[in-house]
Amino acid sequence: MKSHFIALSFCVLAASALHAQTPPAVKVDVKPPKIINIQTPQFQAGNTPARNWRPKEWLEVDLELAIKLPAAAGGRNGSLPSMTINYYIAMNAQKEGKYQLLKGSLNYVDIPAGERCHALAYVSPATLRRVLEKDNFTAGSDMKAYAIEIVVDGQVVAGDTSVPGKWWEKTDSFISNESVILARKETPFDILWGDYDLPTKAK
Repeated sequence: MKSHFIALSFCVLAASALHAQTPPAVKVDVKPPKIINIQTPQFQAGNTPARNWRPKEWLEVDLELAIKLPAAAGGRNGSLPSMTINYYIAMNAQKEGKYQLLKGSLNYVDIPAGERCHALAYVSPATLRRVLEKDNFTAGSDMKAYAIEIVVDGQVVAGDTSVPGKWWEKTDSFISNESVILARKETPFDILWGDYDLPTKAK
């Protein structure tokens, strides 16, 4: 009886391991993101007071990707209902001997297969000033490293990083700034570029 129980337990564990190693049905091809500083857009509207202001610097992430779906999900004519992208951006600024790490997760929806897509994400000037302790931001000198994880159905299916390894998990090296990555619709860029990038929804 005991040997039968051990054999059954082994089969269950083997089946669980096999299920855990099942490759994801969706394939994602990712290009290295373009990370730039971009100024607040300036618009004019009638029947409003004229106010002088100085455009500030935002951080913009433009990630290009393409997905492949199995035939059962529509193949090249199908769309992926949703995916989450986790962003990790280490800034070249220290506090108490630790680098500042900007983190955030955005939920993108209705990702079409068979074409190149773009996912945009932003960090506000207010966040950059708090972290860098200065007004001006330049992506080339103020950013230390980046990493991106693409998650579908709870499984990381693709990603990219400028530094090898899961460096963003080293909590003793970073001060985490949670949920500071913004979707385009949360910024003044909302009315620009039409359907250039993928739509997002609140998590």
